[in-house]
Amino acid sequence: MAAGSIVVDFPSMGAALCFPNLESLLRDSASGFLSAVSAAPAPGAADLTNFHRVFSRVLSTYSDPPLEVVWFFSALSFHDRPDDLRSLLQLLSAFAASSPGAAKPLALLAPVVSELFHSDKPRRETEAVVEAVLSYISICSSRPAPSSTEGTTADAVRLLPAFGDLVKVWSVRHSRERCPFQVLFPLAGDEARRELMKEGCSVDYLAGVVLVEAFLLRLCLKVQNATGVPRSELQKELKIWAVSSIPVFQSHQFFGVLLNMLLNSPLPVYSLVSADDEILVRDVLYDSLILVDYSFINNGAGVDLLPVYVSRLIITLDAVNDARRKGDQGRAVSFINAFSTSNIPNFLIKWATCQAGSGALSKPICNTPQAILKWLIDLEDKGLKVFGDYSSWVMRRFVCNEVKNGYGNMVQSDADLFFVDKQSGRELMDTKGSEDDEAVEEMETAGNAFMAAAQSMKGVTNGIRKRKSCGNEDAAAVKFVKYKVEDSSVKGYLLAANGMSSGSEVENPQSDDEMEESD
Repeated sequence: MAAGSIVVDFPSMGAALCFPNLESLLRDSASGFLSAVSAAPAPGAADLTNFHRVFSRVLSTYSDPPLEVVWFFSALSFHDRPDDLRSLLQLLSAFAASSPGAAKPLALLAPVVSELFHSDKPRRETEAVVEAVLSYISICSSRPAPSSTEGTTADAVRLLPAFGDLVKVWSVRHSRERCPFQVLFPLAGDEARRELMKEGCSVDYLAGVVLVEAFLLRLCLKVQNATGVPRSELQKELKIWAVSSIPVFQSHQFFGVLLNMLLNSPLPVYSLVSADDEILVRDVLYDSLILVDYSFINNGAGVDLLPVYVSRLIITLDAVNDARRKGDQGRAVSFINAFSTSNIPNFLIKWATCQAGSGALSKPICNTPQAILKWLIDLEDKGLKVFGDYSSWVMRRFVCNEVKNGYGNMVQSDADLFFVDKQSGRELMDTKGSEDDEAVEEMETAGNAFMAAAQSMKGVTNGIRKRKSCGNEDAAAVKFVKYKVEDSSVKGYLLAANGMSSGSEVENPQSDDEMEESD
């Protein structure tokens, strides 16, 4: 950011004004912009010539101008040509060309995504610009992270306190009564908006929020276009698109923001789709975030994976409970199996053991999400901070699920009790009862008996036939696959797009089997 005083000329005023720093210049300019727009006799009629001259000079002093300066200048240009979203996208991408890494170029896209949400243009025209945005996102996401020689990392770059004033500048066209952050980030959700309102929020987090909004906007447009398509077929098509798109982003922040959105109901897409379609979108996200093991998440160097993994644990339990309420035991088993065979249980156990000291903790009974969460809650009760500020919220939610699902009384069907680790062929036990020492001892001494019982189960419970490998043969179950970014059909499609837009659909994988990959 610029250091020292900033002197700018205002020709129409016949004076040169001195601002102590960039922060002061941005705040005063944002206030002047809002006043000029409010006093204009008609929308788009405000005279912003002086602001154009000033910020053209300010921009010329930077090789890589700050996000807030670019946002203000682009707001001036967009005011002159409202609704020209392609030109806005081109302008923002031009200013981001010299930025190292992907965070800032992606964060700059927030006004474009917001204008697409509020646009009243024909759906086909809106979709074309959305595809152009996704093309640009894929290009930016493939950029290597900034090296130490290029200065601070994207996560260390913080938004200026004047960021809130720039949000007002970009939201004034659509509403002067609603919260400006709700107008500019309509698909972000309340928690993400609260994080963005905090002083010193990182550019990296803002980029993650923008990615989530662009992702959800495209997903909802696909739902809108699927009138008459059978629901099961649509869900499968959307899942394939989502699973292909997520690794293209290569963003832990995106993954974390999307997980946190799922913790609350409904999703912030209710203005784009019906209540039934919101449930469909949620189911697609459950499948995409739980049943697939994304390599970019597990291989994040220097990234704190604890919040992501804890959120994924809670989301898995929500997905399991949701599937059981719908009577889809096969899908519930798939979620349990995916979690238990992932590296999340081992990560959480190792993290807790490291925090408490080697040998100080007993291990959870098994690697099911219910057992892991109970174990972590016990550790939280003993003083280990696992859930941070969300501790009481997690406790209340866990107790509520215990009561609703009858876990405390071990009221379960056989389908809930056993499931198979399809990667190793081991039978795992989903224990929902008490975890006292006596239960642990019984499990250890009767393990072989339980495995034999599970292997020999042939009957039908709740209309579901018992199989040795649950989830693989059931049409409703989804496989737990390994997925790496270099296999993404979406990335190849987007990078091959002509210019920044594309009119064709993503080339979807033919089946889950074709996406599976051994480590």
